[in-house]
Amino acid sequence: MTIGEGPLWHDSPVCDFVKPDPRRHVQRITIHHWQLRDLLLCPENKKEVVFPYQNNVIQYNMETEKDTFLLKDLTFAPTSITASSGYLAVGGQRSELVVRDLHGNWAITTTTGGSINNGVTIAETNGEKRLMVSNNDETIKVFSVPSMHLIDNLCLPTAVNGVTVSPDGRHMVVVGDSNEVFVFNITNSGEYVHTASLCASKDSNFSCSWSQNSDKFAVASQDGTVNVWDVRSTITLYTLGTKQSPNAKGATRCVKFSTSGAVDLLAYTEHVSYVNIVDARNFSTQQVLRVSPSHLDYHITGMAFAPDSRSLLVGLENSVLEYPVETTARRRFPIGSLL
Repeated sequence: MTIGEGPLWHDSPVCDFVKPDPRRHVQRITIHHWQLRDLLLCPENKKEVVFPYQNNVIQYNMETEKDTFLLKDLTFAPTSITASSGYLAVGGQRSELVVRDLHGNWAITTTTGGSINNGVTIAETNGEKRLMVSNNDETIKVFSVPSMHLIDNLCLPTAVNGVTVSPDGRHMVVVGDSNEVFVFNITNSGEYVHTASLCASKDSNFSCSWSQNSDKFAVASQDGTVNVWDVRSTITLYTLGTKQSPNAKGATRCVKFSTSGAVDLLAYTEHVSYVNIVDARNFSTQQVLRVSPSHLDYHITGMAFAPDSRSLLVGLENSVLEYPVETTARRRFPIGSLL
């Protein structure tokens, strides 16, 4: 596929990146906002997933099949969730925010002001753990963790749906209720400097992700596209499509690069029933997974790669699907270079 062509799935060779028959874990994941569907995490242990159920946050061990409450009987239903660097954070519809230490007893419940906390992100900047809260009031509130000192309040021209920081800590991408993608540099002193506003889709953007080596980022849009950029350029590198586009069912909700560079995959979910997986080395081959029976549509609640990228986890409202990644085949070929 050459740069700028799309949608990918119509005309690209097919490859089995994951084994098509998943192990199904009966678990319930609750969607509390119809567009916010990044609700499944696999932050530390490749056999443990984290997700919201009603007013709780559950940790489920896929090996022992045991549940643990990480947060129980919250006063709100989580609309956003993240876990990284040993901390868990969840946001709610009325600016509620809960943060807890995953390895200790510390926790805090607060409100950030504004409206819906559409997204929460934890990342390290110059050795400091930071929590970024994306709000419908067109701001990103940046807190130091665990002190919860407000470091910055970034104002955007649209409601903010998601933030992702590059693994090297040098760049940040922001998406929201417009077709613009906002790119920031993070300075050595930890300040955020807006460097570019990019446009590729025709509708709002809801999810974004960085490649493991920080050279590419991907953005998922309501219009059923995923656009990929090289961090060194403002020109779209690839535009990928969905199985059900332009139908509303084909809206892309969650996009994730694999977390291990030896695997190099990009996966993204549709509103219902389908997950798309693409070779992130050259974006020339793809696999489309149907996660529901042919006569039914299942809502997808989220998706995550295991920390070692040996499995792809897909969340539904009534189960978690565990797909083994064909890691041997992926490691057999050298990593290709992008144009």
